[in-house]
Amino acid sequence: MTDRVDLADPAAVPPRRPWSPTTPAGALRAPAPSAAPGAAVAVMLAVAAAWAVALPRLVPSTFGDHGTYASVAERLLAGDRLYVDVWDNKDPLFYYALAVGRLVSPLADVALEVLWVLGAGLAVLVLARAAGAAPKIAVVAGLGATPLLLTGPAYESGMTHLPGLALLLGAVACAVRSRWVVAGALVGLLLLTKLILAPVVAGALLVVALHRRASGGLMGLARAVLGAVVFLAAGIGAISWRGELTGWVDNFRLNADYADGELVASQYGSVVGHLLRVFPEDARGAGVVTIASIVLVLVLVPRASTARRAQPANPEPTTSREHPERTISPAVLWDLVIVTLVLGLVVIAVTGTWPHHAQTLSAPGGLALALVARRAVPLFSVRRAALLLLVGGYLMAGALHPYFVLTAARDVPSSLRLLESRSPDSAVLGSLPGVKTYARAGSNDASAHAVGLGALRLVCPRFHQYPFDSAAALDATAACLPRAQAVIIDDTLRPEEGQPAWNFFVSRVRALVSTGYDCVRTSVSQVCVRRAS
Repeated sequence: MTDRVDLADPAAVPPRRPWSPTTPAGALRAPAPSAAPGAAVAVMLAVAAAWAVALPRLVPSTFGDHGTYASVAERLLAGDRLYVDVWDNKDPLFYYALAVGRLVSPLADVALEVLWVLGAGLAVLVLARAAGAAPKIAVVAGLGATPLLLTGPAYESGMTHLPGLALLLGAVACAVRSRWVVAGALVGLLLLTKLILAPVVAGALLVVALHRRASGGLMGLARAVLGAVVFLAAGIGAISWRGELTGWVDNFRLNADYADGELVASQYGSVVGHLLRVFPEDARGAGVVTIASIVLVLVLVPRASTARRAQPANPEPTTSREHPERTISPAVLWDLVIVTLVLGLVVIAVTGTWPHHAQTLSAPGGLALALVARRAVPLFSVRRAALLLLVGGYLMAGALHPYFVLTAARDVPSSLRLLESRSPDSAVLGSLPGVKTYARAGSNDASAHAVGLGALRLVCPRFHQYPFDSAAALDATAACLPRAQAVIIDDTLRPEEGQPAWNFFVSRVRALVSTGYDCVRTSVSQVCVRRAS
């Protein structure tokens, strides 16, 4: 006979012990970490704290490249064709997403950034849950740590990597849930948004398919390829109908030349040149911290648990309280982290030219967060797991200095005003009813000049030029400028030491407007209008 236990006497009740795969059936088990008092409060505080840090950095300004992107979007809304009437070197869906948002409001630029982060965060949440992470811990990984990961030192608001990363992580999350066609559709959108991330997402989906080949993973991968082809073909058909396909294809060559141009010149070869540009010696991109943190996760978190026999690699989905719904093992996440890390570094070594290109490593970073969330379940309380995930997201992002958080928060009002304002150039040109055509000479479009110029026709598609542009491209723009009634001469148009082609271009532009044009000074440029003959 077994001894009877008096449940009224707490001392007589045997202590609960944590569950493990070897726990006998019927044994008393400790409450799940998510059932601890205050766990929900800890999750909400963790997510709120992360967004308090990340949200100010998600507000783009017109300074830097985003002003150029905003101008391209405005020209698309004015009826111009991408790569034909207005030119920039990014993939088409990125610009059209901006343009659609600006149909509603210029502040849609901010909403897009937030939505991309939310999409990536939900993908990480799904990945963590698919591997067996507790619900509350998965929420912290996806909606708390992921925003920190995506807004680290390598992040620049309004750039092209963030949408690409959201689509990439979303495709992997759909794959682990056997939503292969949806995963393929997201890959097709990715190819139209951030093409250089294609090797990373391809490697990730292959890892999932190989791990799940016993349950149709390879056939699922084939369905994903079909979905990607369908969506890519639809996008190509749309831009071909608009006459933009040839320009997009020509961009592949231009981007390849740009990636291997003088910016990455190094005595050690182009690969080292790319890596030094993306991970500079002054650590602006914090690449060493990011890589070291991801590698540390791989070292500290075992690929497979000691109870591997009791936990099959691809368990059947279950919804019991002890086993959260799971479709992959943690080993799948481990392999995904290492494969995407290697492929991300390869992409950077071949194409990287600026520190923000290090954001490619946020893909393995997001997968690493899902892995940590899964392994934290039996080891930590929700409070400690939440803190661990936030610190992990911060470190895998590259350990952003608090100064940049405070600066971003301080600049939010001015950035919002710039997004909503007409450019100084449009204020001048709008007061000249006789002007119907214009062109622009200068580098970064810090004022988003095209905001408010939809009624005018842009004569020269390349409205931004740089010292590292080819002599042929600069000559083509210089030859085009005299066709415009008005020429915006940005303050960035000035000679640069050691840049003969650029300096010749500058001299040609200045000679053009020095005779026969009347110029009006704005805060960022001169607007020069050709005199009536």
